[in-house]
Amino acid sequence: MWRKTKRVFPVLFLILLLSACSKKSEHQDAKSLPQKDAVPAKPAPEEPPISYKKYKGAWFDIAYPFSFKAENSQKSSTSINGFDSAVFTSADGSVQFYIFSPQWSGDAKDIALKSNEIKTDSSTEIINGLTVRRWTIQAKDGSYFRSYESTSETESKINKIFGIKYSSQKELDRYRQAYLHFKNSLQQYAD
Repeated sequence: MWRKTKRVFPVLFLILLLSACSKKSEHQDAKSLPQKDAVPAKPAPEEPPISYKKYKGAWFDIAYPFSFKAENSQKSSTSINGFDSAVFTSADGSVQFYIFSPQWSGDAKDIALKSNEIKTDSSTEIINGLTVRRWTIQAKDGSYFRSYESTSETESKINKIFGIKYSSQKELDRYRQAYLHFKNSLQQYAD
């Protein structure tokens, strides 16, 4: 009789076991085989790498996923051409990236709290001379969340704000790496 060891390949063992079982009983059901002898499922294929394209604002450039739709948001307060902020929406609409990067400082009016939203948390800290403020806004009906991070120099008030709007934690996790790439790609220009 065959001796089961850890070194036997599961597929070979399963074939031998089925052969032995069919000789004992022609009517034995394969479902009665022990689960430990089942062939393991193949791992899910990895998603293909994301390609990016560049958006040019009035005072910044940023890379966003190629499949996202870019939209200008808040007109520049210091330039007749271009915008100080923009939004980038995924093809399925479940996630939206946001950037506000004015020439010097400014007020991001396009992300103000709306009547159908509540602010759920906020924090402020000083990191290497920069004031970093984080806050999250939630739709009252729970259909989406908006999380932001504002960074500004305490002396000259040069600032930028990154944001991400998402429908669920699953979508946030799904787009986390693309969002980090988006944030790290920012190039700001003063003049």
